[in-house]
Amino acid sequence: MATASYDVTAHVARFCRALRDYGLLVGPQETADALRAVDLVGLMEQGRVYWALRSVLVSRREDIPLFDQLFVRFWDFEPPPLRKDRGPGGEQLGRLREFRPPPGALLAPKHDPNSADTLLQVLRTGASPLEVTGAKDLTVLGAGDLDELSRIAARTVRALASRPGRRLRSHRRKGRPDLRGVMRLSLATGGDPIRLPRRRRVPRVPRMVVLLDVSGSMDRHARLLLQLAYTVGQHTSRVETFVFSTSVTRVTHQLRAPSFPEALSRVGRVADHWSGGTRIGEALSHVLAGHEGLFTRYTTVFLLSDGWDTGEPGNLARAVRRIRRRVRRVVWLNPLLGTQGYEPLTRGLVASRPYVDRFVPAGDVYQLRKLPQLLRH
Repeated sequence: MATASYDVTAHVARFCRALRDYGLLVGPQETADALRAVDLVGLMEQGRVYWALRSVLVSRREDIPLFDQLFVRFWDFEPPPLRKDRGPGGEQLGRLREFRPPPGALLAPKHDPNSADTLLQVLRTGASPLEVTGAKDLTVLGAGDLDELSRIAARTVRALASRPGRRLRSHRRKGRPDLRGVMRLSLATGGDPIRLPRRRRVPRVPRMVVLLDVSGSMDRHARLLLQLAYTVGQHTSRVETFVFSTSVTRVTHQLRAPSFPEALSRVGRVADHWSGGTRIGEALSHVLAGHEGLFTRYTTVFLLSDGWDTGEPGNLARAVRRIRRRVRRVVWLNPLLGTQGYEPLTRGLVASRPYVDRFVPAGDVYQLRKLPQLLRH
């Protein structure tokens, strides 16, 4: 296709710029994703290159025909045609040569039997300063792991319930004798107290505050952690949930929907900053200032984030320190913590690490199974 001296990076960048000139939603981040995708699949098979670029550069169905036409020139290493635009004085800025797709259906790559076995994943890492607004459709998330998450949530609530409450519950062996129960049971034996029932205090569930990062770098993991927050709310009403990126939204009421798909739909409608930038320190300070009564010595705070932050590390450290002084425990669930070769060396994580009681991996359901056991220690 090309000589060894040909600059493939510049060619892919020109292709992305041409798509953007023709109205496709292709920005710097999509261009970087396209370069990584080409590096992953190589340039030996047209089918793999086509589907790799189409998966990261096309976001609207109506853009597919235009992408197919421009891809023909990209694959043949031809310069893309110029747009037919006019400047302020009416002069033509470029010459557009009309081109049409091949006869028949839209352009399709040659059949590649190995493409079905190729898994392409382009992961966005790092914090973004951009603020994104708009409703987010979360109903596409499958609920296959919801049962397992429900069991994890139940064990988590039991692990935190260590303070005895005021309510009493019958128990076969433990607790103090229930004199009223003795008299009631003795009616069946002619007044002879044969059985000695007991009652013990029910452990009180402490308040939980869940702070979920829904920025662009957390988009791949936020749905799983939102499932965890929803299932925890099914086992106790003493939980408050906030989602944040460049803004903060309280979604406690939305997560109390009767079904998980309905809860996702409600959260997607109110959290219009999904997949935006990240300012963790400012978000924590905002929650602490507006909901100070939630943070008491019986509260456990769960911070669900990968730690990528565009704010000052000192702001994050001060916010976590202020929260830690008020609450019983701060638990940071990091989806990247269980990744091979990952080390929490971002400035925000390093600055706030002394004020966090537990760093817990939360990349999948298997890692979340260890959460209740870690909370008991």
